[in-house]
Amino acid sequence: MTAIKKSGRLIAGLLLFFSLQFARLAGSSISGIVQMQDGSPLPGTRVTATSLSLAGIATVVTDDRGRFTLPDLALGIYKLTFDLHGFKTRLRRNIFLGQEQVVDVEIILVARGGDDAVTIQEAPALTEVTTPISGTTLSREMFQSLPRARNFDSLLNIVPGIVNETLLLGGTSINGASGLENTYLFDGADSGNILDGSPGQNVSFDFIDEVRVTTSGAAAEYAGALGGVIRVMTRSGGNEFHGQIVGYYSGSPLRANDRDILSLDYDDDSKAVYYPYSTFYGVDNDHKFEGGFSLGGYIVRDKLWFFGSILPVYYTNTRTLTHASGDVREWERTENQLNYQLKLTAQPIKNLRLGASVVNNFYKYKGDLANYASNPNPTVSFNDYGFSYPNMSGNFSADLSAGDRFLATARIDFFHTDQNDPLVRSGGKPYYYFRTEAPGGYIYTNPAVFPDIPPQYLLDPNRNYMGQIRPIINSMERNIAERFGVGLDLTYFLDSGFGEHAIKAGISWARRGQNVDNTLDDPIVFLAWDRSFPGDFAYAGSDRGKYGYYAVRNNDVTGPYGDYYKAYGNLFAVYLQDSWTIANRFTVNFGVRAESEYIPSYATGNADFEDLRPIEFNMGDKLAPRLGFIWDVRGDSSLKVFGSYGIFHDVMKLKMAAGAFGGSKWKSTYYSLDTYKWDEIGVNGYYPGRPLLPYPHTIDFRVPDFDIVDPGLKPMTQQEITLGLEKKLGDDLVLSLRYVNRHLLRAIEDIGVWTAWGKKYFISNPGSDFIRQKYDQARADGTIPANAPGPSRAVREYDGVSLALDRRFSLNWLGGVSYTWSRLWGNYSGLASGDVTVRDAPYVERYFDSWYASRTLTLDEAVGALPGDRPHQFKIYGSYSFPFGLTAGLVANAMSGTPTSTEFAMEYPGYMPYGRADQARAPFLWFANLYVEYNLKLGRNVLSINLNVDNVFDVRTAQRIYPVYNQYAVDVSEERIAQGPWDINDYDPELDPRYLMECDFYAPLTARLGLKFSF
Repeated sequence: MTAIKKSGRLIAGLLLFFSLQFARLAGSSISGIVQMQDGSPLPGTRVTATSLSLAGIATVVTDDRGRFTLPDLALGIYKLTFDLHGFKTRLRRNIFLGQEQVVDVEIILVARGGDDAVTIQEAPALTEVTTPISGTTLSREMFQSLPRARNFDSLLNIVPGIVNETLLLGGTSINGASGLENTYLFDGADSGNILDGSPGQNVSFDFIDEVRVTTSGAAAEYAGALGGVIRVMTRSGGNEFHGQIVGYYSGSPLRANDRDILSLDYDDDSKAVYYPYSTFYGVDNDHKFEGGFSLGGYIVRDKLWFFGSILPVYYTNTRTLTHASGDVREWERTENQLNYQLKLTAQPIKNLRLGASVVNNFYKYKGDLANYASNPNPTVSFNDYGFSYPNMSGNFSADLSAGDRFLATARIDFFHTDQNDPLVRSGGKPYYYFRTEAPGGYIYTNPAVFPDIPPQYLLDPNRNYMGQIRPIINSMERNIAERFGVGLDLTYFLDSGFGEHAIKAGISWARRGQNVDNTLDDPIVFLAWDRSFPGDFAYAGSDRGKYGYYAVRNNDVTGPYGDYYKAYGNLFAVYLQDSWTIANRFTVNFGVRAESEYIPSYATGNADFEDLRPIEFNMGDKLAPRLGFIWDVRGDSSLKVFGSYGIFHDVMKLKMAAGAFGGSKWKSTYYSLDTYKWDEIGVNGYYPGRPLLPYPHTIDFRVPDFDIVDPGLKPMTQQEITLGLEKKLGDDLVLSLRYVNRHLLRAIEDIGVWTAWGKKYFISNPGSDFIRQKYDQARADGTIPANAPGPSRAVREYDGVSLALDRRFSLNWLGGVSYTWSRLWGNYSGLASGDVTVRDAPYVERYFDSWYASRTLTLDEAVGALPGDRPHQFKIYGSYSFPFGLTAGLVANAMSGTPTSTEFAMEYPGYMPYGRADQARAPFLWFANLYVEYNLKLGRNVLSINLNVDNVFDVRTAQRIYPVYNQYAVDVSEERIAQGPWDINDYDPELDPRYLMECDFYAPLTARLGLKFSF
């Protein structure tokens, strides 16, 4: 093949690959109309946009109706210039453009005479009159003047409908959804954790331009988003050089007293005590240092720009702890992070804009801290444990425009995380385990039975023997979770006699999966001394050697023991949407999204299963229509009425896949024990004795069972309805009113059903016909009571009304206040659950682990207020910059406490005998955070000293009431439960003294000092 042919095929392949890149929305845009004073249009007017954040300049010429659109603009503050021969040039400054925001302007030109230029400085409308999206844009002014933690998501609490529910719902809860149901985009790339849906990366506020939060009404181009869409835009370079040097300190000297811990008394578990933190966990002497710099500017002026940042973080903690045994120990932990970001943007030709960025979060720790009840003298010190966690994402994008009508956007992106480099390994010796319990008493090397065994091989009958510490025999060689995506978006702006259209279509493909090796370094050997191989393995019979038999895992015969898999699956999506504006006042948005996805088999190395797809959805299963309207009531962007309707499908998370579909490897092989030298077995591949099983000589205790998946399984789906209005009260002030209803149509969960072969968990939509059939079969088999009620379906209903007043930064201050009334009701909290303990295990929570788990004593459905239900939420934020260089900001939240539902400890956790919210809520919660910064000008440079204080009033409110009535599971038969009401006290329960006591108190006052030099 000639070089020309090779190059041609390579280019063709790259173009095809490029055309399939992962879908994203085109950038923000500025549109409008240019007219004379009498309303006549002015075609041919040249409109030029400039901004420090813009790659070069953007220009367009108005059409025959005087209309123009500047598409795909970077976020920033813009200046527009309007030029037409015979008319005065007009300037419009201070146009703030956020992520994916549409700003509409109206300009009147006057005939030339007098001054050649006129400057107009009024700001454009704060309301977006072409989108029904509800949400908030968090600008750099907010980052720089409001209290916040170091990560991008810590300011989200100022947004109506958002609550940080880390304790109960796994993170940021948006309009009633759990924290694992949000979509996270960093510079347009999907950066959500593919295992559980949590944020996959951290980005410091120092290096962010804007965070845009969509709480409802997301367009068809967005996947998932049963919660919301959180888009982070990192900083870019420009035609001027700017940089910062930053440093921060936080730690125990800047923290108030840590909270007491509710616990059973370790000396008497019939009592509950509040252990001081210093007793339960020890006295922490911890320090955290962050320091780094950023620099942005140009490589080739007007053509190629860069922005880069680096922020190392060092944390150390020396904990002094008195253990329950009375021993006093010091435990040490160190954590190192290397965070950096690099972004390049270019405009090689007028209509082509290129961008590439990388975000890295590398984390490494050493030392596992102990608590009061832990073993103070492990064979291997906790201080030696540790792992490394590489974490990186990146993307490349290209925007090509053809005039002001057509825009093509293409993207390649990736996301990669890992866990590796274990600091403690097993040391190259087999792990030996001696069975001690057996019919007839302890089994051990009794010299009376085995008089030929030398004394050094005699074993103590009162303990097990281990060649290694069990927790470290599994060695995490790799725990890779990664995603690679490509996509293409096409946008066309069309003017017709019936209005204007912004038509957008997209196609995307992504490959994601895991590559995990968490297996033994060395063999594990189970010795059954003086015992015959069990006869219940009918195909093997019973056998033994002179001294008994032994079992082995993790040798050449069994293969690896532990988690071992390499599994990848594809997602494919298309969407089409149109924004149709009629008479410049009424806009209709409609679109549809379709997706296909599958979860692959995790049975790596098993030819019978490794090519199967246990869960697969086609595009018909995941068809998601979206519809919205926006009415610009007065035609001047001052009053907007809007509404939207949408169907949203969850993009499946992978955390449950390995355990359900063959990722855990557990094969054992068995040999006759013909030697008493047990400490030589397994060393250098030595396995004496004869195999006790026919070929392939193993028993597989983790045979994949894909029949557990409902063949009619449908994706988790939610319906959303939004209504609202926004009123511009001034150039920088907006009043908004929003109503959101969310109705869960289907969930996916593992559902426990007794079968003739024992308890089995089926993956299905709760309440489906498939589960009803399993229940019917279980009743017929007698494995559940004949009068047990049918299966429950998953219920989650959210209604919320928010009233908010927001003021954008001007005249040295910004602020906002909001009130939200909401109701979160049902029996299913979502992909994360706070019903039993804080769990983040999507699709394998404990909602439906038994037929009675979702029922009350009277066998009614246990529906009611869910853990994230907070009927009343009040929020206020604001900051002011004084003329002498001081800036002060405050964020305060107040909200209803969480509901309390009595739980009985049963065979399956989470049983609520009296339904939900039968007890008083946790106390009303409020807190306030403070930020102050002093800026000292040093010529063109600025030196800033800042102090951030969380929980400035050191509020100690309990966030939860302990709900469990009894300590240990009571033995109540399912037949009795199925008969109706019963009294737990008839079964002599051991009461839990913590029942209805306050716990999980709000974190203490914590301060952080910062120093920043901007140049």
